[in-house]
Amino acid sequence: MKNLYILTIALASLFSTASLSAHCQVPCGIYGDEMKFGELEQHIETIAKASKSIREIAAKDTLTAQDQQQLIRWTNNKESHAQKIIDETANYFLAQRIKADADHYTDKLEVLHHIIVYSMKSKQSVEAEPVETLAKKLAAFKELYLDHDHEHHTH
Repeated sequence: MKNLYILTIALASLFSTASLSAHCQVPCGIYGDEMKFGELEQHIETIAKASKSIREIAAKDTLTAQDQQQLIRWTNNKESHAQKIIDETANYFLAQRIKADADHYTDKLEVLHHIIVYSMKSKQSVEAEPVETLAKKLAAFKELYLDHDHEHHTH
């Protein structure tokens, strides 16, 4: 019985921690849109750095065990940050912040779709172009979202 109690507590804390990562989906009224954009921009910078590092290591004539290990770590890191963009875009903006009656609703959905697609392409590639396009799409969404949704400026 004691083991079941410990397992229940462990699972409850795991699920509550996981649900907090993209803010909450309970309409609490506390949003940090600018902070969320800052996080997404950091994810993009990390992906760009990881992709560049992977290209540099892979360009070597001979790879040491350390080089191979670094390739794996950079790849995992790049993919993790790309997935965070996908998850946060869906969980924060699509699920909670973009309302069907909002100004420029269709434009916002289209740009969010591009962000998700270029995050996926950034996972699949080490080239600079998908990450550069992702950064441009995020900047376009940030401008569209913050300039056309004045209700987000009241917390």
